[in-house]
Amino acid sequence: MENAKENQPEPEFMAQQLRKPSGEHAGDVGQKMNKVNGPLYDLTFDVMQPRDNEAILEVGFGTGKFFDNLFARAKRLNVSGIDYSEKMVEMARQDNQPSINSGKLDLKLGNSSELPYASESFDKVFCNMVIYFWDHPESHLKEIHRVLKPGGKFFTGMRTRESMLVFPFVEYGFNLYSISEWEEILTRHVFSVINTQTQLDPELEMGENKIQLKSCCIEVQKVG
Repeated sequence: MENAKENQPEPEFMAQQLRKPSGEHAGDVGQKMNKVNGPLYDLTFDVMQPRDNEAILEVGFGTGKFFDNLFARAKRLNVSGIDYSEKMVEMARQDNQPSINSGKLDLKLGNSSELPYASESFDKVFCNMVIYFWDHPESHLKEIHRVLKPGGKFFTGMRTRESMLVFPFVEYGFNLYSISEWEEILTRHVFSVINTQTQLDPELEMGENKIQLKSCCIEVQKVG
């Protein structure tokens, strides 16, 4: 039992990797994120309801595991993605090469505080488990607002503050929000809240314990 505990990464190191996966640990971190975030992606896509021919941007796509699930929701989607981690972009490009080659998926390395896209390019923008790492959310939200078409929608996938507090690594550089706090921030940055949905995810094993996270997706519309 002691050896198992010794093999667990330190919370501060895990926090750094979740913010920006890198080096030899990036692949393992990406796989863990996929396992934990699968139910949240399902909720986000249910709320987002992609429609045929839409242009959609994902901010912080990680390993890119869920792009196929998105493409299965509608026809002729034009999907773009941007991620801060070189390693995640590399892995996502490898795993989604057919979609990239067909021209329906474009993946870039970059920061969402400076999105490399023209204004009014997207019908919808979404992110999952990303807002915790925005030390200055106003710069990211301003850019998301800029690249959305008039009346375009932004979807925030997140876990409730109470759910996130079960993880020891959140003490190191995570900006946690309650649902109402994040809705207020969105409203201040020229978005109108349309819909907020929550769900209890299936139980996850965490060491010797089981945890149950509460997922949330907040849908807002561009104003102005």
